[in-house]
Amino acid sequence: MTIEASFIITWTVFVFMFLIYLSFYSYDKCVLFQDAYAVCFRGSIQKQEDNVVPYINAHMKEQFGKKYFATGEVRGSVDRSGNVTDVTGECQVKVPIRAAFTMSDRSGWLIRTKARAQIINPTHIIRKSRWIGNIVN
Repeated sequence: MTIEASFIITWTVFVFMFLIYLSFYSYDKCVLFQDAYAVCFRGSIQKQEDNVVPYINAHMKEQFGKKYFATGEVRGSVDRSGNVTDVTGECQVKVPIRAAFTMSDRSGWLIRTKARAQIINPTHIIRKSRWIGNIVN
């Protein structure tokens, strides 16, 4: 009975720890995508299109901040092609016993997300809308 109880307690602790780290992974993945999209969107609505990538690079660390659980450094990169900007965020959940808590793919607990936003000039859109509204009225 004692040996069986020791196995049950060990596996119960193992399962609870796995669920806790799995919840850290899920939270960090959601927050990383939210932060990547927020900084991508804020950069995409700059008045000058040449200022999009420098704005995103300047504010990326500030947006990512220190709100992630059990992760190392959060890294980000910006790509721009035409009127579309992409922000890629990446971090790794630190697991105490990596071999015991593996996930299905090779990267394990690596979180990588990509957010995309179209570059627009809000001032130009508002002026065009007002111009069309004045013509119609």
